[in-house]
Amino acid sequence: MSNNIVVFDGDCGFCNKTIMFIAKNNKTNSFIFVSSLSDYGVNLLSKYQMKGVEKSTIILIEKNTIFIKSIAIRRILLKIPFYKIVGYLIFLFPQKTSDYIYDIISKNRKLISKNNTCEIPNAELRKKFII
Repeated sequence: MSNNIVVFDGDCGFCNKTIMFIAKNNKTNSFIFVSSLSDYGVNLLSKYQMKGVEKSTIILIEKNTIFIKSIAIRRILLKIPFYKIVGYLIFLFPQKTSDYIYDIISKNRKLISKNNTCEIPNAELRKKFII
């Protein structure tokens, strides 16, 4: 199993689309994806004392270190071929600025994605998720 776990809001269409994008482009299987609503997700959030944070941010657990918001996105993008450049571009902004932009998107994510339906992953992608 990968040491990189991505915990996402399992009740958000925008979050689901984002995670499906990452999963499809995660050719090296660098990540395992966990919904914050699953039993495993709830236990993980409790273990790392992150309960309540999952509704407003993506959480990356990398070798027992927690990353959230723009830092988590940057670290994820740096592991995805063809999107590494976007990860490096995030370095151009101070963390406070990139987290501020992240917060704006996070607060408006349900407005951004008016279609709250979630794609059902195929068998290949399902291997990347812990349910």
